[in-house]
Amino acid sequence: MSHTINARIPPRVEQKLAEYCAKSGVTRSQAVLRALEEYLDKAEGGADAFALAADLIPAKGAPDVQAEKVREIARRAFRGSRAR
Repeated sequence: MSHTINARIPPRVEQKLAEYCAKSGVTRSQAVLRALEEYLDKAEGGADAFALAADLIPAKGAPDVQAEKVREIARRAFRGSRAR
């Protein structure tokens, strides 16, 4: 469950946020959430492996690595010249 939080930010920070969002193609909420997570991770002494990879994981999963395709992926990975 997500919660809403309200915060006041100075105009210069809002301008920087707007420029970042336009350049990066993310929403203000996404940018603020990422920045807050990074800040809190650094305050705790570093991020865990999941937090570091969370931005790389697609929202709907990676179809080319789904369980039903495991055999096909393995065959492609191990297929190659067989020296005898």
